[in-house]
Amino acid sequence: MGQENIMKLPKLIKKFKPVLAHQLEMILLWYYSKTAKYRRPSKTTGKILLARTDGLGDFIIWLSCAKAFRQLYPEKKIVLMLDSIKPTKHFAESMPQYFDEVFNIDIHNYTRFFEFKRMMKLEFDEVIQPAYSRVAFTDILLFACKAGKRITLDTNAKFLSARQLTWTNRGYDQIIPTSGGIKHELIRCGELIRGLGWIDFKVGYPDMRQLYENKENYFVCFPAASGPTKIWEAEKYAYVLDKIIRRTGWSCKLCGGKEDFEQLSDVMEQMELKGQAENLAGRKTLPDTITLLNKGQMAIGNDTGAMHMAAACHIPSIVLMGDNELGRFFPYKAEKGESLPLWVVDAGMSCQGCNAMKDVPCRYPFGTKGAYRCIELISKEHCMDVVEIALKELGL
Repeated sequence: MGQENIMKLPKLIKKFKPVLAHQLEMILLWYYSKTAKYRRPSKTTGKILLARTDGLGDFIIWLSCAKAFRQLYPEKKIVLMLDSIKPTKHFAESMPQYFDEVFNIDIHNYTRFFEFKRMMKLEFDEVIQPAYSRVAFTDILLFACKAGKRITLDTNAKFLSARQLTWTNRGYDQIIPTSGGIKHELIRCGELIRGLGWIDFKVGYPDMRQLYENKENYFVCFPAASGPTKIWEAEKYAYVLDKIIRRTGWSCKLCGGKEDFEQLSDVMEQMELKGQAENLAGRKTLPDTITLLNKGQMAIGNDTGAMHMAAACHIPSIVLMGDNELGRFFPYKAEKGESLPLWVVDAGMSCQGCNAMKDVPCRYPFGTKGAYRCIELISKEHCMDVVEIALKELGL
């Protein structure tokens, strides 16, 4: 092999790694789903495994029925499996009233293929996969362990091909049916619990309220997100935050992870009243953020896990989101007839819900900074109109 070809090897390996990983995943899915029903524990274990390997927002929504698992399985040890790259483990460990054991699993990196050895040693009476949008690799891991029964919720197959769906379905002993169309994830939670046997269960809103005698005079803003597609422009945020400060006299706490520092700084730099704003990027843990929200007057931000925390704290919350998944995560809809001080700002495009049921590319070009068109089209004036409605409803 010539020197020039040798130099090309790293690039070729990098190029084919995802392809090879996908092929290996397909082989493993075929094998483990086909043989899952032969992998049973030798005796009763007294343990139930719940797999919640999706994001922070999904996890917070799902907490609305976490208590129900305790009531459904009062004598069982409840084990929770989480995604290692999501910030949910520490959060879940602070809830011993719901979960007896919490562990992380790798489902993204190439090292995920070593997780099978670990899973094959585990035994459970039941394994429950509660995610409406299942991912194949999580299912493979659940098929690899020994389980008396494997249960899942019917899926929209958002992240599964037709072949993957056929294979993954055959590995489960019970698939709980779901209603059709776009429904909020809370409704899916209710369908899951009823399918597990609690026939008259009604799902309510997640509740992470902390009661304080006096609220402090600030509001919280989350102008970053997990990716550029969900981020509203800094200039527009600056306009709205200035308006809220002038309108209410509150100061502004900008929050996010340490990786969001520049995004938050960009918003602050464009504010006229930047002296009344504070950049807290990377300075608050999840429990700290929950306390910050509960002590504050209001929250505003993009469609992120942080805004699901705000909703769970039941503080007035304004969410800027694209039309692509409208109805599935925001606005909230529960089954108990409760009220929640939550307002959604969207562009009102005719293609609403385009990405809520299937993972399909957007038909429109992305904005200059990578945002979906339905995010870019939200005007600062429209956002401020919704803020005014919220403030008036709050008597301000």
